Amino acid sequence: QSSSAMLKGVLSFALLATATAAWGGGDAGTLRGSGPITWSALVDTPGVLRDGYDTSTNVIVNRETDINEKTGLTAKFTREAANKIASVLTARTKMQNVDVEATIDAGGNIEGTATYPEISPGLKLAVAGKLDGGKNAKDIPAPRVSGEYVKDKMVATASIEGNNLDIGGVVEAGEILVGATSTYDSTTGKLADPSFAGRYRGDNFALTALLKGLKGDDIVGTYTQTVNSELEVAGSFETAGNKFAVGAAYKLDGDSAVRGKLNSDGMLNLGYSRKTTAGTGLKAGLEVNTNDLDNRKIGVSLTIE
Repeated sequence: QSSSAMLKGVLSFALLATATAAWGGGDAGTLRGSGPITWSALVDTPGVLRDGYDTSTNVIVNRETDINEKTGLTAKFTREAANKIASVLTARTKMQNVDVEATIDAGGNIEGTATYPEISPGLKLAVAGKLDGGKNAKDIPAPRVSGEYVKDKMVATASIEGNNLDIGGVVEAGEILVGATSTYDSTTGKLADPSFAGRYRGDNFALTALLKGLKGDDIVGTYTQTVNSELEVAGSFETAGNKFAVGAAYKLDGDSAVRGKLNSDGMLNLGYSRKTTAGTGLKAGLEVNTNDLDNRKIGVSLTIE
């Protein structure tokens, strides 16, 4: 009873805050040149700790044309073993103001997404579906339908896939962002414990805290800072398991950069990227288990535009 009352109170407060932000006319202003963001962007892992460490060996070829405003093809070839190369082909185009993307891999698995960037003022809608290789069209599962609505200093998102409805919202108030999300299961008729997050954004740094559920035993904190035009640092800590990670990215010059990260499990990752010529880029990634130095991975990726 008390937990149910607490949940209803929290959700009512979240809805009230969202409505106030959407219709309130306050003059808090955008956050130091920034704007509201979605829930997924609010709780996403900082780029310094996420991107640029791929240890697979790839060749990626991109081609863009002006057909239908912009049509593109991307072919990605990945070496999975000494005698095995996997391939993925992605096509992108625009038809009647709808962005369409389709992907097919060597196994015949097909995924497609159609995005309506502005079906009405402030509202974006996307429909995504997939068909596993070897299956018939009648075997296509129900698509995932998602929407994003932006008004003033508020972003609300919702998506339906199968029996689950995911809802989320983020409100901006000056230098602070606050958000909440939850999932409703139509099969059981139950609403999952919500998660809450908040972020403070300064001139060159951001501090984010995420509370997963209402128990208070799973909290994730992240910190990012742009030290200068060449150096960016980030760190994260999670109370569940007392896990942490730290990382940094440094621009060597206009064409090349290095980055590195280390986590509490002893995994060390290094990344290097360089624009070799106009339209051509090279990336390399190294992963080392500092608890077992013989356990390491290395990969090189070549991108051709």
